[in-house]
Amino acid sequence: MFKVEPTLENLASHIQRQDRSLKAMSWSVLGATILAAAAIISSQWHATANADTVKAKTLSVETIALRNGTGKIVALISSTSDGTPHISLLDSREKVRLSIGLRQDGVPSVSLLDTEQGQRAVLSLNDHQDASLTMYNAAKLPRATLAVDSVSSGHMVLFGTGGGLNFSALDGRVQWTPVGGAVQNIQTKTESK
Repeated sequence: MFKVEPTLENLASHIQRQDRSLKAMSWSVLGATILAAAAIISSQWHATANADTVKAKTLSVETIALRNGTGKIVALISSTSDGTPHISLLDSREKVRLSIGLRQDGVPSVSLLDTEQGQRAVLSLNDHQDASLTMYNAAKLPRATLAVDSVSSGHMVLFGTGGGLNFSALDGRVQWTPVGGAVQNIQTKTESK
């Protein structure tokens, strides 16, 4: 048999075919890479677009922080160190202004706080589940209490720098307790028909 020696033309032709194959393959790899990157970016975009909505029957977290459009925390839902639930609403300076929670015994409380984080008004229940509202001054001293209790139908106490005034709905008693003097009791008589 007769053996054909590769000529320079045959080798050049073979190199051109191999070069075209390599270019076609590199374009295929580049195209596949672009498609894969587009798929990844698209899935991330869809995940980000859907991140604004969480749909779940149960969400288990330790703290939920609600942020406004500028990223500041405006509300917190959390538990206290003793495990009771607590909700805090914050002002534009991120100071707690409204606090809602339960004590360890389950008694609820709502507090309004001033800019220095001092309680100014507290609405709560006592151990007998009777409601009371206590208002405080800037020095954190109680100045007025409105309460209903299990023993009587209710009472109101007003505190001032000069003393305290106590109104009792049960027996119609009014008691003035001045800072610099003796307690004065006034009993109103109820008329029976």
